[in-house]
Amino acid sequence: MEQKPAQHVRNLWGNVTVDPLSFASPAHDLEIEEVLDCASGEYLDVREWISSWRYEQLIGQRVDIREKLNGSPRFRCPVCAVPVYLVSNQHKRFYFKHQIEDGSCPAQTRHPLSREDILARKYHGLRESEPHRRIKALILRSLLADPRYSGIEEERQWRSARDPAMRRQPDVQADGAQGRLAFEVQLSTTFLDVVVARRTFYRDERALLVWVMGRFDPDYRRLTTDDLLFTNNSNILIVDEETAAHSEHTRRFHVRCHFRRPVRAGDAIADLWESSLVLFDELTWEQDRQRCWHFDYESEAAAIRKAIDAELCARETAAADALRSDLFAFWIDRERNAEPSEEARLTWAEIRQSFAGRGIDLPLSPDSESGFVALMNGLTSAREGRPVGWHFKQLVEVGHRIADAYPEHVAAFGHALIHFRNGDIVEGQDRTGKWKNRRQTIRKSLERGDPDFLPHSDSLSLIGFLLPGVEKKLEKLMLKARNAPSNWGTLGSR
Repeated sequence: MEQKPAQHVRNLWGNVTVDPLSFASPAHDLEIEEVLDCASGEYLDVREWISSWRYEQLIGQRVDIREKLNGSPRFRCPVCAVPVYLVSNQHKRFYFKHQIEDGSCPAQTRHPLSREDILARKYHGLRESEPHRRIKALILRSLLADPRYSGIEEERQWRSARDPAMRRQPDVQADGAQGRLAFEVQLSTTFLDVVVARRTFYRDERALLVWVMGRFDPDYRRLTTDDLLFTNNSNILIVDEETAAHSEHTRRFHVRCHFRRPVRAGDAIADLWESSLVLFDELTWEQDRQRCWHFDYESEAAAIRKAIDAELCARETAAADALRSDLFAFWIDRERNAEPSEEARLTWAEIRQSFAGRGIDLPLSPDSESGFVALMNGLTSAREGRPVGWHFKQLVEVGHRIADAYPEHVAAFGHALIHFRNGDIVEGQDRTGKWKNRRQTIRKSLERGDPDFLPHSDSLSLIGFLLPGVEKKLEKLMLKARNAPSNWGTLGSR
């Protein structure tokens, strides 16, 4: 998979800005260390769950969790079963908090006038600040300059068409070719509850909520900005004096869009920040997702990740094929019952080290374990379509030898014949039908779950690597044998 960088943060004037592609970080002291996943019924370790997401992804999760909090919550506290939601401290480290704190749960996550409570109060005070009024006026100027928009109103109450008791008061509203629009000025402390509530309201109204900022610095982003950025396909819309003047000059509503452009950096993705002056009505509008963007970051990043994953997969396939070939070539050239040369010892040590890197242990010497020798003789013979490692003349003799002396490897030998498409060679050499009868006996024994021809678990990883896909088939045979009543308590860890 694509490599992801460790968390990279910048601290400017007390604000922590996190690299969107880095891993998210949990808070150091968690009151809620586990949460119940309501969909799967599983308990999730909060630290592991948070750390499994890139920062940009976790911001999207944070919004989704909050949107579903009052309906079908995604997570609950495992102790008190109260719904929980994801928040962040001032260092942009994340933790879960109860939706309702009544003191009954040992995990206390709320305190009087928490930081979020204070931010929520600040939001209402900032709505009438000078920056807010200025940006709102610029939006109005831009819309009024474009005859394509009508019904332009400032601070006009919007009553729900479904429920007149529900209402919102957007900064600016208008009608465009794509439908009704509600413009809200994003403030430095726009609380996530405010964002989520408005998104839900306008989605239900089949309208589009458009968040607008007066300026944007990618190196100085508050969490409240990230909440909008990463849920809007990594696009931020700006209306300022320059864009308003351009809108008036062209009689077309323009915005400046800041966006992330993903680029490939080796086997990972890096971001470039760009901005463009664009026509508002040429943006992509997604009413269901309440998004409005210029550059499709998600699709571009997904395409790069797909290409990286494909190349990594191709490299891994080539490396695995080469290692298989190295082992089989060594086994074909190996001198039986003779002291290996120094070159052979070095070659074996290299092969052994490569397999160890994949979690597969090979013997210290290729001839030190008779069971391993028999397994490799059988698999290599099946691959080559001729006896390898034994002085036999026909491949069918290899099958009989394994069935007689190493029955734990006979299933692997049979699968190898199929894998390398050399089963017809054995059938052609089985003139008396002895192998056919024996194969039927072995199959029936395995189907019954008898232990007579059961593979050994310590050989499965090697077999699975040399014969991709066969390991799971052999594991099923072992599971069937363990579940057979006649074997209860007798197979152990075979």
